[in-house]
Amino acid sequence: MYADRMTAEDKANLSDQRPTRINVFDRARKIKTWNMFIHLVEQENITPAEALTIILKHIKKSWDKYKILNDPNQVGAIIMLLEWQDKIGARKLYDHKYLKDFCAWTGYKRKSYSRFQDDLSKFKTKFGGKRKKIKVPHLGLSDKEFKI
Repeated sequence: MYADRMTAEDKANLSDQRPTRINVFDRARKIKTWNMFIHLVEQENITPAEALTIILKHIKKSWDKYKILNDPNQVGAIIMLLEWQDKIGARKLYDHKYLKDFCAWTGYKRKSYSRFQDDLSKFKTKFGGKRKKIKVPHLGLSDKEFKI
């Protein structure tokens, strides 16, 4: 289709090599400094405003991970929430004013009750308060024979 529009130089530049596939996520994982980030952004023709918008959207979507769990200023609020859960239980805490206080302190958004339970589990796991699983020995029913 475009072959008739190509010059001899364009045809000479085309070889039998196939284009190489580049995994952009692998490239992104290799970035260690801001200069490397700036270089990648310039290569991809992304403006700083676009890059920052994308980053902030991701942070907003993952608020629990970035701004609550990884923020050392929020540790006290999380520990307080877990203590309230131990005292009154997760179900009552979901409808209690304590959760509203926690939301005001940390910016946590109330979700459905099941999502709230998942978030409490994340908080417990981060601070080592999660229950340990008990290993139950396997009862081999083939070992016992029932005789009548």
